[in-house]
This record gives sequence, structure tokens and C-alpha cells, in this order.
Amino acid sequence: MKHSQWLRLQAEGDRVVVSLRADGFNCYKYPRRLSWHISKSSVCYRLTWLPAPVCEWSLLPNDGTPAREQLLAQIYSILLHRGGGRTAESSLIPNQCFWNQTHYPWMLVRLLPNAQHYTVARFYSRTEAENHQRFLGKWMPGAEFEVIFDADCGDLDSK
Repeated sequence: MKHSQWLRLQAEGDRVVVSLRADGFNCYKYPRRLSWHISKSSVCYRLTWLPAPVCEWSLLPNDGTPAREQLLAQIYSILLHRGGGRTAESSLIPNQCFWNQTHYPWMLVRLLPNAQHYTVARFYSRTEAENHQRFLGKWMPGAEFEVIFDADCGDLDSK
């Protein structure tokens, strides 16, 4: 998993947790994981990101209780209505990875000789791309990098 994706998922999880805390849940983050402990009275779950091939947020344990289903629906609602860079269809379809070029229009490219370029990475926001550019500039001072907005990335799905 790319570091930029890790940071995006951590921000998504933090947004969910902030919203759940406002609804009276007790939450704390597990260190070095995309996991949060969520509890309210007798309801106690772990919100965690399940990596590929699942690629979705889940509540563990999967006990199938109505309280779990209601909490999971609330989490999907938070992700759908309060950001996360997802569409209504993709955030409610289980077992689907959410990487889509339309959600990452900012590109970091390395400039090469003879007017060529190499795409290093795609990003959700310009700030994220510029931060990565600064990081690579420190570690590769001889290389030239540019941040580019790909306006045609929405047409890629229709081709």
C-alpha cells in the first residue's frame, strides 16, 4: 500500500471516529494500524480497513447482530456524505477496491530528457502531491518533478 493511500485511509477513519464520538461512542486508535476500538454501552467493535482483495471498511467481529448492521450502515453513511472521495455506488458495494483514477486527478511526474515524463504517483489532492514532490526533491536532488492536474482522467472510465 502506498503511503499516500495509507494517509487517506487514516483520515477517512479519523472522520468516521470523530462523527461516532459526537454520537456518544467511546473510540480509541490501535497504534500502527488502520483500526479503531469503538464501544457504546454493551456494543463493542473494531473498525478496521481490510486490505486487498477485500478493500473495504469493516466491523469486527462479524456477529450479524442488528446493532452491528446499524453501526456499519452509519459508517457507510458518514463515508458517503462527508467525503472520502467515493461515489454512492462504490462505497456501498462490498468486496470492491476503491482505487479509481477519477478520484486521483493530481499526478506527480518526473521530467526526463527529450521532453518525456514518467508518472510517479497519482493523488487525491494537490497538497498531498506537493508534499510528496518536496519529499522526493530532498531524496533525489538531481531529478526534476512536477505536479500536474489530469483534467481528462474522468474520461478514462468511459474508454
